Amino acid sequence: MSRTLALLLLLPVVGTARAQASVPVEVQVGKTAKLDVGLVNGLNCDDLGVVEAKLVPSKDKKHVILVLKGKAAGETYCRAGTGLGATVLVKVTVSEPET
Repeated sequence: MSRTLALLLLLPVVGTARAQASVPVEVQVGKTAKLDVGLVNGLNCDDLGVVEAKLVPSKDKKHVILVLKGKAAGETYCRAGTGLGATVLVKVTVSEPET
């Protein structure tokens, strides 16, 4: 079997990666939203000018809660969980408070 044919046979296997769907969360400036993200370690947000994010243990200490506080109107993505293991991708939309 030629090298070219062997590489062509591997392409369908390599090309099966899928993007992770995001969980949408909406919050107003100055307000807080909470999301149970299971058992994850680490947090990364694209734009900390839009949202203040932190991970806190649940009351029963069996889960981790992602706490999101709106700072400015806009959108950003946060990923709870980094490195190996489970992750949760969150699309955060922050809006101005309703008057």
